[in-house]
Amino acid sequence: MGEYLAQRIETPAYDPQGIVLALDGGAWVGVAATSLQPEGHAFSEMTGVLAGHRGRGISMAMKLLAIEYARSHGMRWPRNFHHPRNASAIGMNRRPGFVDDEPHTAMT
Repeated sequence: MGEYLAQRIETPAYDPQGIVLALDGGAWVGVAATSLQPEGHAFSEMTGVLAGHRGRGISMAMKLLAIEYARSHGMRWPRNFHHPRNASAIGMNRRPGFVDDEPHTAMT
């Protein structure tokens, strides 16, 4: 957990306002994280929804909130990247206009 925190949260790019939680009652069913990168763009770190809650538009709702977050900081679209075989995520992100980024081996 300490390594995860160091890579995701304990960085200059982390902003808790970039975290979106989807709840069903009081239980988490989805999370999305967007960071503001020092190079001047927002980056969609991840979006995930529990399997039993997929297909309900939760991911898209979280992505639209991520776009609003990026725009509120003067950025047009967040960037992201995917495994090339993840057609579902690629298609979902293309609909609202996300821009693909090259995979990174280190967090900034």
